[in-house]
Amino acid sequence: MNMLIKRTALKLVAIGLLGGVIAGCSITKNHEKEAQIKADKEGLSVVKNSKFDGTFVAPNAQFAQYKKLFVEQLDLTDVKVRKQSNPNLIHDTPWELNDNDRRYYQERYTEALMNNLIVDGRYSTAMQAGADVMSVRAKVLEIAPLGSKDDMKGRPTNVKVYSEGMGTMTLEISLYDSTSGKVLAIITDQRDLGKIWEENNRVTNNVQIRLAFDAWLKKLRSELDRLSVTK
Repeated sequence: MNMLIKRTALKLVAIGLLGGVIAGCSITKNHEKEAQIKADKEGLSVVKNSKFDGTFVAPNAQFAQYKKLFVEQLDLTDVKVRKQSNPNLIHDTPWELNDNDRRYYQERYTEALMNNLIVDGRYSTAMQAGADVMSVRAKVLEIAPLGSKDDMKGRPTNVKVYSEGMGTMTLEISLYDSTSGKVLAIITDQRDLGKIWEENNRVTNNVQIRLAFDAWLKKLRSELDRLSVTK
């Protein structure tokens, strides 16, 4: 009887652990939930095996028809800054985007888009709507920095901060038919801005921002190539 009880207990523990693993794997982040709500409203379907956290496309979208891109400026309005408060930091000040940051982010986004979608001739840029023109809108939803900001408001010049990367950034990309305005796709993704311990300063932060946009636009190119074949 005791042996049976022990075996039953072990099975229950194993089942509980397995359930915990499954539950952990199925956790959906806020940006994924928000994208799903928007996608449902527009009648979009989820793309399986996407390289992004979430990709949703219009069922009848013909991505192969689009040869040109109307690229809007990276949207940095209402960016949520989710800074983890650290009671051990003497100078734990608000982390804020300034005009120089916004300009740098927009330049790196445009640079990454050009390098990954335009330079090789797959797409060309368009200045107005057309049957073969797809509009691209990208918005930074959230930045979650790991340290105080390297500027006069964030920390004294003699203070050095080290962290495992800069933090995370969340991006949403929306694709539209330029003539009808119909939503073709909504894409959302959160990315680690570095994974190694290093000094957290303006220089290293800018490098991580550049790498993040390049990785995102490279994945967008891959996703569009796949959708152009399957749709």
